[in-house]
Amino acid sequence: MPLYRVLLRGENFLVNLTGEPELLGFHVTHFVKAAAEEEAQQIAIIRTRKDPYLTGVLMNTRENPTRLEAEAIDRVYWPFWRKSGRYTFWEMKAPLSTGQDDR
Repeated sequence: MPLYRVLLRGENFLVNLTGEPELLGFHVTHFVKAAAEEEAQQIAIIRTRKDPYLTGVLMNTRENPTRLEAEAIDRVYWPFWRKSGRYTFWEMKAPLSTGQDDR
């Protein structure tokens, strides 16, 4: 089964990382085995949504949904020794106004 590197972008995540609620965005990379790019994307999104590190600090409500989408999906032909699921966060200035959830 092919190996894919999936770069996800998360936006509108209201989290409590430091004791104060913050509105953050992030990038996270996952390496997944999948039959096709679409399956790799879905696996990466599920892994991120079920990550206890993220779900443990998430404070969003249904009225303030998060957004998670793939920015890049690349087939890789060698095993990476990097760990999947490392987050790079940035501060968002305002919540998303689209009202859309996951794509």
